[in-house]
Amino acid sequence: MISSKMFKQAMKPVINILVFITVSIIALDVLWQEWPSLVITSIHMQRDIYAELSDLLYEAKADNVASGLMLIGLSFLYGMFHSLGPGHGKMIVTTYLVTHPTKVNTSLLLTLLSSMVQALVAVTLVSVLLVLFKASMHEVNAQADQFIRLSFYIVLILGGLIVIRSLKQLWRSLNNQKEGGFKIKGAVRIRSSSLLNNENINNTAVSSCSCGHKHFATADEMNRASSMREYVGIIISIGMRPCTGAIMVLLFANMINIYWLGVISAFVMAIGTALTTSTIAVMTITGKKVVQRYLKVASESAPRVTRIHSLLQLSGGLS
Repeated sequence: MISSKMFKQAMKPVINILVFITVSIIALDVLWQEWPSLVITSIHMQRDIYAELSDLLYEAKADNVASGLMLIGLSFLYGMFHSLGPGHGKMIVTTYLVTHPTKVNTSLLLTLLSSMVQALVAVTLVSVLLVLFKASMHEVNAQADQFIRLSFYIVLILGGLIVIRSLKQLWRSLNNQKEGGFKIKGAVRIRSSSLLNNENINNTAVSSCSCGHKHFATADEMNRASSMREYVGIIISIGMRPCTGAIMVLLFANMINIYWLGVISAFVMAIGTALTTSTIAVMTITGKKVVQRYLKVASESAPRVTRIHSLLQLSGGLS
């Protein structure tokens, strides 16, 4: 006969999961309903801020320091609201952060660097076309469209690489689950022997698994899991697409001969963009931690966690 106390203990995790799923469904439904209106509101605010930026540029030309400072502040706000819309690497950074939970600082740094590269690409593109080729505003916008199209293909390639890697991880996880059970038990028996020293125990435990992979990783190994090539790929895929707002500010600033102020505004916009993108990414990783806390993922379910990470990578790459 099951006691009432044992029944309550058995039902507590189930209740927690049901509560979490219910709250998550409600929150996602609210977000789904409100996100379009939020994006539309941000677009309207962008339009108002953009009109104000044009006015402040003319006022700043008259040696008005206050107008120049307001221009920089509004550029920051424009970058924040502008990055709520499509693009700006939100999906790339969020996917990377969810699948690399030990690299929060690295992900945030990648976000900042990617936004700065966006501003740098915009400044370089406009400067070269205006100074060297004496291009018109229409020609500058046409070249910017070419860069945007190029960045689309780079993002497509990066997404394909993420999909391929996630499929490999899923395959390895499934194979490890099938082949690893008996081998791990053998490693435990070796550890229990008092005839072997610690070094031999560790070597045997690692080499006793026939799947060809280590099942234990140090913190340093986890931190070195990603290569510089991967970092550069993320930065280029996001940064290759110049921010249209930065291009417009640069063109207007050039028209009234205060181009240097347009350059400053472009990089301030990038900081605002990085702030919004980082906030969305951190909210994602926070939600993931809440899921893990409610589900109480134990160490024996590590293969399941690996498959979940791989599925997240797969969905992010496809997106």
